[in-house]
Amino acid sequence: MKQQQQQQGQTKRKVDSKVTLKSMVMGTRPWSLTAAFSSVLVGSALAFRETHTFDLVTFIIVTVGAISTQCFANLINSYYDFKFGVDKKETSDDRTMFDYGLSERLVTRMIYFFISVCLMSLIALCYKINHIPVITESLLPLVLVGALLSIFYTAAPVSLKYIGLGDVAITTCFGPLLVQAAFLAQTNFTHTIAYYYSLPIGLTIEAILHVNNTRDIKFDKLNGGFTLATILGETGCYYVYILLYLIAYAFNYLLSIQPNGKMIMNLPVILLPMLLKLFKEFKERKYASLCEKTGQFSFLFGGLYAIGILLSTEVST
Repeated sequence: MKQQQQQQGQTKRKVDSKVTLKSMVMGTRPWSLTAAFSSVLVGSALAFRETHTFDLVTFIIVTVGAISTQCFANLINSYYDFKFGVDKKETSDDRTMFDYGLSERLVTRMIYFFISVCLMSLIALCYKINHIPVITESLLPLVLVGALLSIFYTAAPVSLKYIGLGDVAITTCFGPLLVQAAFLAQTNFTHTIAYYYSLPIGLTIEAILHVNNTRDIKFDKLNGGFTLATILGETGCYYVYILLYLIAYAFNYLLSIQPNGKMIMNLPVILLPMLLKLFKEFKERKYASLCEKTGQFSFLFGGLYAIGILLSTEVST
């Protein structure tokens, strides 16, 4: 028994010894981290439009905290999918636990590292806000709900991803929670307008998860996974994919015709040719590249959406 444990320990050490900074970065799925940045960008742009104030240091703190949260959430997702046997070396698209030389022990340490960065970002933000009621009544509830959804998206005993609530969790995190948090950080108050403006970007980010889950339908069914995609099937998922963008664009337009909006907010419309290509790839079930392309689209949408919000700012004379 002792000999077996020693061999296992040696194997773990061998795996860890091959690890490089690049492999650890790849394990966080860096191509997906634009999602957190896009939401922070939209919330900050909205804050500037409403109050004509912007603090770069605050923006950096919130961005670091948001991206670190997504990093530890991605790692928790990889870790538990591996532990639950959902991800297998032969079939899994998520290669975190297979191709980068990362042991379970190291992934756990990375999770704790990013949680620590999040806590330091929160402390720094609290110091910047310097207003106890704002921190306790507004900021901390947003952070707490976001943290719980990020952790228990995959982690036991809840595993929202596998009880059909993963899509709700992702839309909530990257939409209302993160946009409102970014808005609050700049303004020191919350506003319902941030929830409305979070919907378009939240839905385009949800589309990334939707593609991922559609690709994994067969494997999720084999392993007892219960997601929206497994219920709808590939054909149903195709129509939901289109619907997510229809709602995002429609809501963007509705916001632009409100008294405090302007038509320039519809800048993301220039991405429609790119979107039609994504629809075509989804219909042809080319999921391998579609997940990353959907992420790229969401980033471009978020950037143009934020620019449109900034350009709709009333210039004081």
